Amino acid sequence: MDRSPQSNLFLLNLPIAELPLSEQFKLRSKLMGFFTLQDILAADQRGLHELEDYSEHWYYEFVGFLGRKGLLHLLG
Repeated sequence: MDRSPQSNLFLLNLPIAELPLSEQFKLRSKLMGFFTLQDILAADQRGLHELEDYSEHWYYEFVGFLGRKGLLHLLG
């Protein structure tokens, strides 16, 4: 886990394109209309899987990144 969770909150508002995530994740996020991690968190989590460009791999990468940064609790 990187640093304290509070110090990683800034990551939520950075452009996904600038984060250390896969190019596939970045592309799928853009296609679904997500440009920051906060956009994803603000979306209806139960409805994400219904989006056209959603994939479980994409979601697992998202959850894994939040976990590594100590931000998993934000999925609530």
